[in-house]
Amino acid sequence: MEIVLIEVAALRPHEEIKPKTLKKMVEAIQKRGGYIKPILIDRASRAILDGHHRYNSALQLNLRLIPAIEVDYLKDDSIEVRSWPGKEHLEIDKQAVLDMAMSGEIYPPKSSKHTMSADYPNRFCPLSELE
Repeated sequence: MEIVLIEVAALRPHEEIKPKTLKKMVEAIQKRGGYIKPILIDRASRAILDGHHRYNSALQLNLRLIPAIEVDYLKDDSIEVRSWPGKEHLEIDKQAVLDMAMSGEIYPPKSSKHTMSADYPNRFCPLSELE
């Protein structure tokens, strides 16, 4: 799996974030001078599957690019999604995640829980490469 740099403006979130978590993440990224963990996105739709706080930190930092791993979400059996406990009424599956991202609306924070059986690589990406 390859880490690529993706235009932040092209991405489609499907879930809200927690502002306190975002604030801490922005501070950590600024202190570290970059990102270590890439976000996970669907190659075709550009839906964000994992990394909404990292995505929102890129928006807040006015970055043009963000490190990402692209997957074929609907066909990749190593990625599973379910509702977080207490959010079972949302009946989240892969197609529902893509539909939400494409609709321009978003689920409440901590609605979808993605699990991956494959390990995804990390790599330091300095902010200077992302501006």
